[in-house]
Amino acid sequence: MNVVRRVRRRQVTRLSQDQRVSDILAAAKEVIATKGYEGVTMAEIAERANIVEGTVYRYFKNKDDLLLRVAEEWFTHSFADLVDVSAFNGTYNKLRYLVWHSLKTITKGPALSRYVMLEVRPRANYKETQLFEINREYTEQFRKLFKDAIESGEFRSGVPERVLRDMVFGTIEHSTWRFLRGEGDFDVEELADEIAMVVYGGMTAEPLGDERLNAVIGRLEAVADRLEKQS
Repeated sequence: MNVVRRVRRRQVTRLSQDQRVSDILAAAKEVIATKGYEGVTMAEIAERANIVEGTVYRYFKNKDDLLLRVAEEWFTHSFADLVDVSAFNGTYNKLRYLVWHSLKTITKGPALSRYVMLEVRPRANYKETQLFEINREYTEQFRKLFKDAIESGEFRSGVPERVLRDMVFGTIEHSTWRFLRGEGDFDVEELADEIAMVVYGGMTAEPLGDERLNAVIGRLEAVADRLEKQS
């Protein structure tokens, strides 16, 4: 008697390359958010993505390659919701919003922000990365805002817009550094007000009245005290 055996083949679902990469990036982002980027291992990321470690290396040559891609995806997504500041009324409101958005992005991704500041930007090939292009396009909005304010006569001339841009981002980085190290926190709304007021108050072409001048000086002193305590 012939015995017919029916073998039921196990169906294997093969994910597309794009989906696999997306799953790995999502898993990496979760692990980084929990542990920071310094102690993350490829094995942990693979476990979170429910794959073997070797699969991760099929798509990313090493940990740094993966981290860089995660950072690129994160900042692209974070800057995608940036509102066109031309819809805002007045230079101060535009500046304040851009500063606020920068601070908010840092609070949402402190580990990745720290990774970019400490690991990526000091590299000799930083300008060849997608992160550089993302950052350049983002900071260009500040430079353009300052350029328009100077050309319209609202801001006094003599200070290049690129210098104003660098002052803003230098202050943002210095003011948030303790937070990025996990040693403190900051109020996004308050800090956005302080930075915008200092820049705007210092650059407006018209003479400041006593009341407004005292307000600007007070803001400057508050920021200076804050930075002194954080350094």
